[in-house]
Amino acid sequence: MLFYYSLGSGVNVILLHGWGGSGDSMRPIAEAISSECRVFVPDFYGFGRSGEPAKALTLDDYVMAVREIIIKEKLPDAYIVGHSFGGRVAVRLARNYPQYVKGLVIIDGAGLKPRRGPRYYFRVFIHKMLKKIGFKGLKGSSDYRVLSPLMQATFRNIVNEYLDCDLAYVTSKTLILWGAKDKSTPLYMARRFKRKLPSAELKVFKEAGHFSYLDNFGQTVREIKGYIGCD
Repeated sequence: MLFYYSLGSGVNVILLHGWGGSGDSMRPIAEAISSECRVFVPDFYGFGRSGEPAKALTLDDYVMAVREIIIKEKLPDAYIVGHSFGGRVAVRLARNYPQYVKGLVIIDGAGLKPRRGPRYYFRVFIHKMLKKIGFKGLKGSSDYRVLSPLMQATFRNIVNEYLDCDLAYVTSKTLILWGAKDKSTPLYMARRFKRKLPSAELKVFKEAGHFSYLDNFGQTVREIKGYIGCD
């Protein structure tokens, strides 16, 4: 089971961190809302105190791990707040298990199919050709290179699955918070989330990047509290 910590009492909230982070990445939010909320904050497998899994995982494996916490703690009506990869998990959880999700907050969420230009497809072609003739191919991103082989396989499973088709099946009301200067998950993705989710509200932080909840911390906390009704 995932390692997780909890704070406070009140409205049930689960905070899900981004790829490469840990539950401690979300601690500022957890502490800020814990006076009105009962907050649960896990470390995903491969990060923080949860340790590496025994095999390469899929997105659904991470969803099931969060579901285990919901069942153990008897949380049938939790708000799920996810940053980046955590947003990806939150969306799939809301799609597959709507009975557990009272509402979603997606912060600079990952999981939508990105726009690709000619340069990307050229690099893919070169990589495949190098592999075909016996070389290692081009290096992956810095996030990818620091991972163990097992977590690299997990990473490939995750990033090659897109959530665009999931969004129409998400019935939970949703608050979307996004940094206008986000380069990892650009603003057009926020607008696609807003367009495709049946019940969603989008708030854009003009001077924030991918970690918009830290760049605009005070406003993020106010938006979350207002959304879940404990401001």
